[in-house]
Amino acid sequence: MKRVAWTSLMLAIAVATAAPTRAADNSDAAHNLASRLGSAVEKCWIKSNDVAFADYIYSPEPNATNGPRILLVPRKNPAAAPALAIEINPAGEHVSVYGQLATSPQAGRIGTDLRRWIAGETAC
Repeated sequence: MKRVAWTSLMLAIAVATAAPTRAADNSDAAHNLASRLGSAVEKCWIKSNDVAFADYIYSPEPNATNGPRILLVPRKNPAAAPALAIEINPAGEHVSVYGQLATSPQAGRIGTDLRRWIAGETAC
């Protein structure tokens, strides 16, 4: 999948976390962040019947090779390329966001929501 340049939402969102000292700490941090973001994405964008995300379903990939991923894929074609991918690096210190929704009119909102959720807020 080709990554798309994205001006209205930062391509990478830095996550302020304590520097882990063990590989297990790294995977725990990434998993915890992915779980928190995934829960918010599912609750606030998908299950809320938000019109902006009505054509997509939530597809988590907790064991992806380069760290956990949260994908939004087309509801009518779940095997298609993701419309939005949120990748958390294995240390849980960096979040990358790409896909067609990252350059859509929803990009600003996506970035705002993700920054809030990364900071620990849970509200939609």
